[in-house]
Amino acid sequence: MVTAMQMKALEQKAIEEYGIDSMLLMENAARSFCDILERETGSVKQRKILVCCGPGNNGGDGFAIGRHLHNRGALVTIGMGCEASQLKGDARKNYDIVTHMGLAVAIPQAIAGQEFDIGIDAIFGTGFHGEPQGVYAELISCLQRQADYIAAVDMPSGTSADSGQVAMCSVEAQLTVTFGLAKVGQFLYPAKEQVGKLYVTDISLPAELINSYPAKFHTMDQELASFLPEREENTHKGSFGKVLILGGSLGMSGACAMAAEAVLRCGAGMVTAAVPSAIQNVMATMLREMMTLPLPMGDEGLSKQATAMVTDKLQKQDVLLAGCGLGREMGTRDVFLSVVEACSKPMVIDADGINYLQGHIHIIQNKAQTPILTPHLMEFSGLSGYSLSEVLANRLSIAVNFATKHQIILVLKSADTIVAHPNGHAYVCSRSNSGMATAGSGDVLSGIIASLLAQGMTPGHAANLGVYIHSQAGWLARENLGAHGMLASDMIAQLSATMMWLTESKGQ
Repeated sequence: MVTAMQMKALEQKAIEEYGIDSMLLMENAARSFCDILERETGSVKQRKILVCCGPGNNGGDGFAIGRHLHNRGALVTIGMGCEASQLKGDARKNYDIVTHMGLAVAIPQAIAGQEFDIGIDAIFGTGFHGEPQGVYAELISCLQRQADYIAAVDMPSGTSADSGQVAMCSVEAQLTVTFGLAKVGQFLYPAKEQVGKLYVTDISLPAELINSYPAKFHTMDQELASFLPEREENTHKGSFGKVLILGGSLGMSGACAMAAEAVLRCGAGMVTAAVPSAIQNVMATMLREMMTLPLPMGDEGLSKQATAMVTDKLQKQDVLLAGCGLGREMGTRDVFLSVVEACSKPMVIDADGINYLQGHIHIIQNKAQTPILTPHLMEFSGLSGYSLSEVLANRLSIAVNFATKHQIILVLKSADTIVAHPNGHAYVCSRSNSGMATAGSGDVLSGIIASLLAQGMTPGHAANLGVYIHSQAGWLARENLGAHGMLASDMIAQLSATMMWLTESKGQ
């Protein structure tokens, strides 16, 4: 995945260093777009098609597309958002070609009331910023009202190729054909919903140029299974790691229990829940395979004595998972901060642990093992100091900057979960579904990641693969139960099947 600026730089390099004519790139883009459109919608012969063109290169693509569709027998009308005198370079050349061919070119008012089988959005592409105004807003409105099917060129107009944000006036496409490489915003909500079915098509950029590009943004796929550790037969429970969970409180014992079961279902050998003594009996009955460590309590949650107990227990554990259902009491906060500051083991911090880190994030910096934080958007807002609206508007860039600044791995949970790494790379998983938006889903995810850490995976690989496993289990649960009836425990029930599928796909 690339940003709009990165894609522009790649194309410029192809033109300047490889000598590829920009008109050739535009011609290849237009031809590829038309091939894919017919693949999706059938022959365009005798079908009424409206191609809406803006003033830049996206509009130039649109003029070329209109020409190809006309040559394939379509009844093409081109909607213009500017005067011909405003067109420059390749866009002007392609405009001149379609006018010499006699294609109908009209302003929005002249198109009003007509109906079209297909609408082509070639207004802004990846160069959009702000809110569409005037004639461009009218063109978008024409597409939305008057076309039965809409296909976008590179990016639906009104959506950001970088942040995934969507303007109030925007195109909602059934198909988007993007050129060269996928754009970041195509995988981020809410733009992801506007993109429809996405095709990434070749426009003859040199393979050497594409392969040499130092991409920093990535999507998640099944290939992550290659990082799953081998599982030898001649082993024992200690071979697959021990996880200590510091979590649970009165009224929130379930969070810790679900995280613990996820730890075991994903392959770790042992899990111990260090919980307040008041809920120890309840915890012991929630999962028979889980061990418990009852912690002494004071007037405000855990007492100071709990710190030494957890720290001592950690000496013989492989991973610390802290925060699931831990509560908000001051005594518990002090124990949490002391344990985390002293911890030298790989760690995952979730839920209430994220809230406790507000103003204290320095205690997890400069750790030998990179800590993994798994906040949802509101928790991250409190931790980072950004308002929720700022986070929503720039999730990817803020997440990457935060992970880089504090040298942590940030798993920013949302419908498009982002895993930001301290080296500036980020992975986006947009395979979630609405059934996963349920209490306990985040506890399951943190347990999955802790389990992979315990089995010897690096923090970076554990975070990436953990998010992917979580999403796959969520889809299996939805297929069996539907989105409305899903519980977090239903995702846990699918973890065994997910792990078996990953193992088989790896060839293990």
